[in-house]
Formats: sequence, structure tokens, C-alpha cells
Amino acid sequence: MANITHQIGVTANPVVVMQALTTIEGLSNWWTNETSGSTENGGIIKFAFNGDGPEMKVTNVTDHQVEWECVSGPDEWLGTHFVFKLEPADVQTRIFFSHNNWKEESPFHYHCSMKWAAFMLSLKNYLDTGKGNAFPNDIAIEENC
Repeated sequence: MANITHQIGVTANPVVVMQALTTIEGLSNWWTNETSGSTENGGIIKFAFNGDGPEMKVTNVTDHQVEWECVSGPDEWLGTHFVFKLEPADVQTRIFFSHNNWKEESPFHYHCSMKWAAFMLSLKNYLDTGKGNAFPNDIAIEENC
């Protein structure tokens, strides 16, 4: 199994970070502006990119962690798990992100690793400045991506 992992530090406190990870408005400001659904435990969130995209089942939300399972989307994502874990520090909140249980490393895995890095920087920008780089204003890492 292969995983994607990233860590960022933000100036926002954990309560504000959790709002960015557990509300449609928050998610729409750093990942894709085409976000809809329910962010409650057991809910389904749809993340669309030009009308199509993955659906995540919210499997666990606590004060310092959010977990999803991909239930619809690219074949390589089906059954994978997403974890955002917060760790308060002196002047920042650390966010540990992982996209776990890929069947294998592949060109799509590498692409997604880079895109997740870009979206984690978008999350950081959103939390530090109030302005993220959600799709369609995200960083393109390849032609048409």
C-alpha cells in the first residue's frame, strides 16, 4: 500500500482550522468551489471539478481530527482514506494530512501527491490570509490540471 502525506503549519487556532475542514463553506475556499453535501459523521461530501469529482463519506470527526473514505470517484481513490490531524503548537496549529491505502504508486499517485501539496498550501493561505486557491483557481501542475 502507498500513502501520500504532508504537513503544514498555520496561524489559525484549531477551532478555525476545523471549520475549514468540516463546513462546506470552509472546504469550498481551499479545495474546490464546487463542494456540496453533509460534513457530519456519516455524511457524504461531493467535491466536483467542472461538474465531476469524488464523493467522500465522513467517517470520523473529533475536535482535532477529520477522516473521510472515498466512496465514489477515480478507481485509484475508491476505498482510500483521508485524514487531517491537528496538533496545536506555541504559535501555530500543525496540520498532518494523509491520503492512505493506495493500491500502488503510479503516475496518478504521483500527480495526486503534488496536487495535494498544492491544496495544502491553498488551505494554509486560506487560514493565514482568508484567501485560498480553490479549484478553479488552484495551481496547475500539468497542462489542463
